[in-house]
Amino acid sequence: MDIVELAQSLREALRKLFGSRLAEVMQTEILRLQMENQQLRQDKDQTIAELRSEKSFLQTKVSMYEMNINARVGIDPTRKREKPSFANFTSPPVKTSWQAEVEAHEAQIAKELAEEEAEAKKGTNG
Repeated sequence: MDIVELAQSLREALRKLFGSRLAEVMQTEILRLQMENQQLRQDKDQTIAELRSEKSFLQTKVSMYEMNINARVGIDPTRKREKPSFANFTSPPVKTSWQAEVEAHEAQIAKELAEEEAEAKKGTNG
């Protein structure tokens, strides 16, 4: 037997001896990783379920506070509000500055006439 054959037979013996052990270690590691992955998925699902539950609880709580505030202020959220309608609105005619001046002058004259009439009544009564 020469050195090459001896090395080859030694390699085969080592493969048989450690190859099966290496495969066993690898399979054990794969199983451990799969179990760890499954545990992480379960933890994720549990966290999501807890967050959804907490979200619904907080939404319920906020809606209760909103209802209480509405009741205190006098708002009924179930009642629909009527939208304002401006269909019958007619704007007043636009006055020019001259028309406004004339109206102010006429109002002043009417006021002076009323004062004179009031003084005349006082003079005849007194």
